[in-house]
Amino acid sequence: MNLVLELVFLYLLAAYLLLPPLVHIGLAIFRRGRIPTFTLEAGGIPADPVNILLLASEEKLRERFAQAGWVEADPLTFSTAWKMSLAFIFNRPYTRAPFRSLYLFGRRQDHGFQMAIGKSPRKRHHVRFWAANIDPDIHLTDFKYWSSTHEIDPAKPLIWVGAATEDLGLGLAALTYQIRHRTDRYVDDEREHVLNTLRSIGALAEEHYVDANRPVHGKYITDGRIITATLQ
Repeated sequence: MNLVLELVFLYLLAAYLLLPPLVHIGLAIFRRGRIPTFTLEAGGIPADPVNILLLASEEKLRERFAQAGWVEADPLTFSTAWKMSLAFIFNRPYTRAPFRSLYLFGRRQDHGFQMAIGKSPRKRHHVRFWAANIDPDIHLTDFKYWSSTHEIDPAKPLIWVGAATEDLGLGLAALTYQIRHRTDRYVDDEREHVLNTLRSIGALAEEHYVDANRPVHGKYITDGRIITATLQ
């Protein structure tokens, strides 16, 4: 019994305290000067790929996703995290289940939308969004756009930078082996699922795919393209 407890302690120590900062340091060294293709976890470890950019007001974003059948995630609190844990363990529906925090522009996501797959909270379509003001002086492929902390001015045009992935069940995180949702590696399918739901209600205009010509970390299989569109 003591050996089991020691092994559990070592796992928690390595997965949640030791490995995250080590991986973060390594990525900072090897990816210096490159434009990020993905969001980050709290410890700076690569997370979900950036694959959607939508031009819209905050009101329009929430309105169109609701019309397309998406549900906005509850804020992540101790209460909602506990409710999510129970729903996950006992396989009970929780349509507004919270998302763990991922980071872009130095802050956690501003909005998260999800669409249940069946009645299980273990599987779902989901997408996170971060707001940014459009800067005509900085191009999408400029590293400064992604690396800076954005101060949001609601009076100026907003672009919503999104990361869409599909949850498939329980799994372990790459690099740190923390317990969390397991996501589909074929992330382009989820990008297209999000777009098709918006197309179905005629919400998209001026669609363009941007080929960023940047590598994405090996967890995902993707063409690396980002869709840019206007919500109408």
